[in-house]
Amino acid sequence: MLDWWLVLQWILIGFLILLALSFLVRIIRHYYHFPIPAFFTQLIDNPVRRRLVQRPDLLVERMQLKPGMIVVEIGPGKGNYTKAVAEKILPRGKVYAIDIQESVIERLKKRIKKEGITNIVPKIDNAYKLSFADESVDRVFAMACLPEIPEPVKVLRECHRILKPDGLVCLCEMFPDPDYPRRKTEKRWAAEAGFELRQEFGNWFIYQLNFGKRSG
Repeated sequence: MLDWWLVLQWILIGFLILLALSFLVRIIRHYYHFPIPAFFTQLIDNPVRRRLVQRPDLLVERMQLKPGMIVVEIGPGKGNYTKAVAEKILPRGKVYAIDIQESVIERLKKRIKKEGITNIVPKIDNAYKLSFADESVDRVFAMACLPEIPEPVKVLRECHRILKPDGLVCLCEMFPDPDYPRRKTEKRWAAEAGFELRQEFGNWFIYQLNFGKRSG
């Protein structure tokens, strides 16, 4: 018989280890900036996170997606959230999953080929100069990715350029991420890029902010 108390204990221990690693990486990167190690990305994107903490179905609901939409994801990681968004915008919608790292894109290509997903388009792209036309995208989203980029406001200005007038930029953050920013920091970045807050969800530990183009 499964001992659920023991399982919960191990989950708690794992979570505490993750927090400790997060603080360690955050301190080191304060003095020596370097990309988040691949193993740490694997630790953060785990089944416990997707089932209990940052659920893909909840992200999709909050993004207010509709069939046929064009969506850009910055930093798709393993593609778990990419897949959830892609399913919601079928049959004619597409998700362009962009990253600067070829290894991330190649891994995602293999996954969508294996799973027979047809409306995810992985591509290498520069977040400072996105290869999309002005006002051509319905949604842009990033899962714990924007703070890793050295000039987040510059990225958000590009998002502003490609986003349709009624589009949304959806930013999701989680405290264990070594680059975790406070809500007010991300709100300030968005305001500098010409956005205004439309909706916010969550708490200090995990949150999602939806921004639209500033009116007037």
